[in-house]
Amino acid sequence: MPHPRLLTDAEVQRFIAHGFLCLKTELPARYHQRIYDRVDALTAAQPPRGPGNNLPAMIPELSALFEDPVVTGALTSVLGPGYLMLPHRALHNNPPGSEAQRSHKDSYWGYTQRVRNHRSRWAMIMYVPQDTPAERGPTGVIPGSQYQTQRPDETQMQEVAAALPEGGFLLIHYDIWHRKMKNLTPHKRYMMKFEFVRMHEPMAPTWEHVDPAWNLQDTPTVDLQPLWQRQWAWLRHAADRPAPPHDEPQGMAAILRAGKEPSAIAASYRLAAFGAPAVPLLLEAVREDDGDEISANRSSVDGSEADWGAVARNAAHGLVEIGTAAVPGLLDLLTGGRTRARMLAAFALGEIREDDDAVIAALARATRDPNAAVRISAVEALGLKQGRRHAVPALAKALHDPDAHVRFSAALSLAQQGPAAAEAVPDLEAALSDDNRYVPGYAVEALERVDSPDAWRALMPFLKRSRWCPYTTPTSTY
Repeated sequence: MPHPRLLTDAEVQRFIAHGFLCLKTELPARYHQRIYDRVDALTAAQPPRGPGNNLPAMIPELSALFEDPVVTGALTSVLGPGYLMLPHRALHNNPPGSEAQRSHKDSYWGYTQRVRNHRSRWAMIMYVPQDTPAERGPTGVIPGSQYQTQRPDETQMQEVAAALPEGGFLLIHYDIWHRKMKNLTPHKRYMMKFEFVRMHEPMAPTWEHVDPAWNLQDTPTVDLQPLWQRQWAWLRHAADRPAPPHDEPQGMAAILRAGKEPSAIAASYRLAAFGAPAVPLLLEAVREDDGDEISANRSSVDGSEADWGAVARNAAHGLVEIGTAAVPGLLDLLTGGRTRARMLAAFALGEIREDDDAVIAALARATRDPNAAVRISAVEALGLKQGRRHAVPALAKALHDPDAHVRFSAALSLAQQGPAAAEAVPDLEAALSDDNRYVPGYAVEALERVDSPDAWRALMPFLKRSRWCPYTTPTSTY
């Protein structure tokens, strides 16, 4: 595989602030034409939504895309080495004259129960095999909107058309607001979407890092400097923290409570700069906005309904940035809060690099919480506590949870544990027969990363049974 072409400091900073980069593969024009022809034929033979998750299996040539040095370099830069391509894939067809979408965030297949993370843990690439100028219906993105759960104010944050050349791809923060734009041409437009997740905590810059200073000049229209600089420090595994602002903490807490994005988000990060003295204010904000409603029907995806818990969610991000000093209060919320506070406390405890036995044991207990949203947050948090006692047994039990979102989250978290998940091999083997398509998908990744003789004995029969033949079609069945 060619050596990855890593991003520069400037490109990573732009990704942090704007939430996307327009890049181009090094693959030749004949490759993209071949992919276009294969996709065009598939679209004609398949139902309107195409092959879905079987896209790479039905077009084996796509393996070259995932080995392209620009693709691997971009993903390594923002997700670290060893990133994982998720089993959900999609072919988007935008034929001539098709209607534009409304701006939205993509779901996590259980989006009403998940906390959307500011940190660079999930990313997508959107690849186009044909030239896609603005008039041919490219993806429209709202720069800087990835940190907002509420629909952006389009008078302040304007959409841009991510026009791409043949063989180009859009690298996006998973949570950015985006949409399919209208195709005004007589030409077809195809786009293939692939999702990726970080598997290891950042321990050092994983791009072409030269200068630790935050130097971004081309900023989005909405300024979130405190947030951007904290993401920059987290990706570098740097200890530098911003100086406390001159504003009074109580004033920042009042802005946080107003619940207006993005000012409330910035206020939570400014409060975090005060460190331990701000913990009571942020905990109080979570408690005051606690409740048993997690999300309205589709509020976390298209912003069409009320956004419950915005104050508590923003406060939780501030507690994450404070770190260890917030742990005792978060443990109290995890055991004594209502549903929303327990979910956010589990999320924050996962993000904070604090993994003593009390934290792990509390998260393990939370995987048995009565509410599935809390269990999901606890399972995801344990995936970040690699190799810790109590984590793997709790995740193995979560593979048998009645909620499918808990089960596939547990399988992904076990994949993040790597060889430390060896004792979960029997449970992962059973998960290969789960009736939710994503549970076996993640279980396969976990067994591969365990990489023991028992893991391979469990995995190989399943892979043989599941082999997809890309050459078998309705017109060629043998």
